[in-house]
Amino acid sequence: MSERDYNRQTAKRQRISKTTLIVGVDVGKAFNAVGFMNKDGNVLGSCSKLYNNREGFEQFVKMIEGLKARHRLRDVLIGMEPTGHYWRKLAYFAKEHGYEVRFVRTTALKHHRELDESSSAKSDQRDALTIANITREGKYIDTVIEDGTLRQLRTLSKARERLLRYSVSAKNSLHAALDDYFPELHEIFWSMGSRSLWVILDQCPFPEDVVSMKVSTLQELIARSSRKRAGSARKARALYEAAQKSIGVKQIGSADRYRLRMCLEEVKRTVLTLKDMDRQLKCMVKDIPSASYLMSIPGIGHLSAAVFLGELGDPAHFHNARQIVKYAGYDPQESDSGSWVGRKFISKKGRWLLRKYLFFMSMRVVVLSKYFQEYYHRKLETKNRVGQQPRKKEILCAVAIKLIKVIFALLRDKRSFEDIASAAVVRA
Repeated sequence: MSERDYNRQTAKRQRISKTTLIVGVDVGKAFNAVGFMNKDGNVLGSCSKLYNNREGFEQFVKMIEGLKARHRLRDVLIGMEPTGHYWRKLAYFAKEHGYEVRFVRTTALKHHRELDESSSAKSDQRDALTIANITREGKYIDTVIEDGTLRQLRTLSKARERLLRYSVSAKNSLHAALDDYFPELHEIFWSMGSRSLWVILDQCPFPEDVVSMKVSTLQELIARSSRKRAGSARKARALYEAAQKSIGVKQIGSADRYRLRMCLEEVKRTVLTLKDMDRQLKCMVKDIPSASYLMSIPGIGHLSAAVFLGELGDPAHFHNARQIVKYAGYDPQESDSGSWVGRKFISKKGRWLLRKYLFFMSMRVVVLSKYFQEYYHRKLETKNRVGQQPRKKEILCAVAIKLIKVIFALLRDKRSFEDIASAAVVRA
């Protein structure tokens, strides 16, 4: 840990006063375990089962208010481990009641448990007290619960990412079905999201269906659904010839037709829903003034800006760019011992979706932005800390860190990016 990290942790610890009630929550699906401490680490109480329902949440507030009155405490700091999606209900309920909610890392809980108990043995109640102790020492994450448009952006971005994975799976299933019945289609329609392919699979999905139709009819189907009408005649002839020579399965039954139709419907549904999600994200980004500063950088569009702002939250919660680097998991980790100097690797302990899109953004800005392109080539000519030529992926990670610093400056100063080869100038 650097000197700056120690100072920040000390500042967090000093924020906790003698009148602060520290609450540790071990989150579960059906119920949560809760532990209560004061600033000195004295256990004020605990509850092994706090159910995730209205009665349980009201009991939670009643316990907090009772301990505050009994021990003359004024403010409340709640620390919890963000397990799956189960933490959201309790966290937002606590926020509505004016309690400050912070999160601790799973790895920190595991290591702290072994330090406190000299054992890896665990229980929900023990973990709740350990979380309270970690929070008391200021070792919680800086993440703040967001609400409003930024939370909507994050929710929609995550839903889009899940659907994107499902869409890839649906396309793979359709690809596998076509490998069985009509493998030659891959040479004519390279994308499973092609509208022309969808029309052909709707009207004549198997070679025997294509052969039974006229070439002119096939051409009309392709031309009607394609933007490039000029190539429809060539594709229609190629499709007809491929159907005549197809090596696909010949004996086609009702189950085969049902399988192909089901795969096609799933591809259509996911692709069209993704496009609708992109339109929704674009509309939401327009309502956020800071998004225009991001999109002033060449290579950053509406989707990248939406994911970045949704995952980041309010930029005002970050005091410097280094905090965002760490939040995204791009902070370099050293691995040195004695005279041996190892390579640096990024920690990957931050928000994975933010890290993923920052990498994509880096690949685009080194092509479209003169400033980042110059930075990329300058890194290519230098050697890393072990005296070797850095890998291209390492350089792109360095570009991502540089991009975070530029974005932080733009958001802080509320200015746009001006692309100059030797320097990035911001203007109002």
